[in-house]
Amino acid sequence: MERSLADILREERQIGHKGDGGWKAVAYNTAAAILSAQFNIESGFNWDATKKMINVDEDNVWDEYVKSHEDARTFRFKVIANWDDT
Repeated sequence: MERSLADILREERQIGHKGDGGWKAVAYNTAAAILSAQFNIESGFNWDATKKMINVDEDNVWDEYVKSHEDARTFRFKVIANWDDT
């Protein structure tokens, strides 16, 4: 998932969706839509730009997701400090 996100954001930067002030909303929306489709994520996930981590609306959403995506378990409370550097 992290590799996919990096690839998506690299493309978004190349088409001008990252300015001096950071990522434009369209880049976040595009990344969310593509990742949702690739990893069959239906709802309950958001990006917290202040904490630089994935925000999950309800614990049961996360629990259900990791049942079929065990390798994602480490991302639950992981800070991705270089999110804006991609």
